[in-house]
Amino acid sequence: MLLGINDTGFGTVVILGLSLCVNGLFNKYYFVYVCHYIFIIWSLFRNKKIQMGNDNLLCFKWLDTIKRKWVFVCICIITFSLLTGCWDRIEIEDRGTILGLSIDPIGGEAPAGITGPYAKSDSTGYRLTAQIAIPGRIPLGPIGSSGGGATQRPVWVVSTTGKTIDDAMNKMQQQLADKIFLGQLRVITVNQKIARSVGLKDTQDFFRRNAEIRRLCWLLISDGNADEAMEAAPKLERVPTLYLVSTMEHAVELGKMPNVFLGNYWSALSAKGMDPVLPLIKVIGSARDQIETEGVAVFRGEKMVGMLDAIETGIFLEIRNMHKSGYGVALPIPGDPKHSVIFKALNRKTDIRCKFVNGHPSFNAYTVVPSKIEEKTGTKSLDKREVIDQIANEASETLTNGQMKLIRKLQGLHADPFGFGEIVRGQEPRYWKNKMKNSHDKWDDQFSKTPFQSHVKVFIQRSGMSAK
Repeated sequence: MLLGINDTGFGTVVILGLSLCVNGLFNKYYFVYVCHYIFIIWSLFRNKKIQMGNDNLLCFKWLDTIKRKWVFVCICIITFSLLTGCWDRIEIEDRGTILGLSIDPIGGEAPAGITGPYAKSDSTGYRLTAQIAIPGRIPLGPIGSSGGGATQRPVWVVSTTGKTIDDAMNKMQQQLADKIFLGQLRVITVNQKIARSVGLKDTQDFFRRNAEIRRLCWLLISDGNADEAMEAAPKLERVPTLYLVSTMEHAVELGKMPNVFLGNYWSALSAKGMDPVLPLIKVIGSARDQIETEGVAVFRGEKMVGMLDAIETGIFLEIRNMHKSGYGVALPIPGDPKHSVIFKALNRKTDIRCKFVNGHPSFNAYTVVPSKIEEKTGTKSLDKREVIDQIANEASETLTNGQMKLIRKLQGLHADPFGFGEIVRGQEPRYWKNKMKNSHDKWDDQFSKTPFQSHVKVFIQRSGMSAK
């Protein structure tokens, strides 16, 4: 069947086709898209009739000429009103961009609040220390490149106090000429004393309500004064906050730290069968210019109840089925206890199985760990398969004992950072509703006495570049 179009319709099709081609090539420009829209409206008003063969399939009855002109003018006015630009923009030089923020207890001094006498929280007050970016000094290339600001510090550290977090932020605003902007906040560091004493409920509420805060911001716990992390000047990065962000990202990539952002913390906090964990850091060195990852802080609800060191963090990630392995484990060489061999997992896979015995849950963890030999001391050769198998069996037993020891430690803290409660809630909703009463505290108490068995199997697949 042939498609016949009259002269007016042919012109309409040509205009529509050209506008569609232009929009397809340059649709990233909003103005071109608007022109395309106007062309379509104008073309439709010009169209009288479209015929197919000898039969009129579609016929439009349009408004008279005057009405069409007024409609077209109105459409243009409404459309071009959308092209007013960024009328509410704020230039970057006019923003007080905070990159990092630390929160410490106020100590014995009185907080310098500004929001009135009724500002109160569970803590007597907070000391906020902020790293504020100085426009023009943030390095965009290698250190040492030409530029007058290469030797100047790219951030300004400002400190203030307040009765609440918002009270302290308002007080900090009085010290700045530009409006505080939290859209580029990358790190929030909280003193361990606050996390252990009053918890993070009042501390993190301000950030949870603020629309500028990114959910990918790191929330860290500091072993010591948190403001030291803001004052630190590491040698590898001119911006301390960016160095701290890189440290955490690389620790995650190497399998030494869980990938826990601010949004992950809030998600775990909202879960009824899981407790959150947060990375634990410490500023070290005689010049206080080095930042070390110590492990993770374990929470029960919003209060810190314990911590896991580096090795325990690795076992925690193992049970959580996080495949990357960050740390090696040393074992005595079979037949030569004065020397050792260090093996490291290439990958890990853990399967958690839940079953009910006498109406109560119990768990079994089955872990498979392919690994490699990283180092050997002494002169005993490892070229025999029997020796490799003995090392693998010893490693399996060591990791099994490590998992059981970690589970008992967390059961003693009445904290379930693994999410076993979420497994129970998903598999047996009736048990969760009738026995646990949808209560987080009830599950933490039940977890402390829930049976758990670990089954680890290590396979040594590589011995490195040396066969012996």
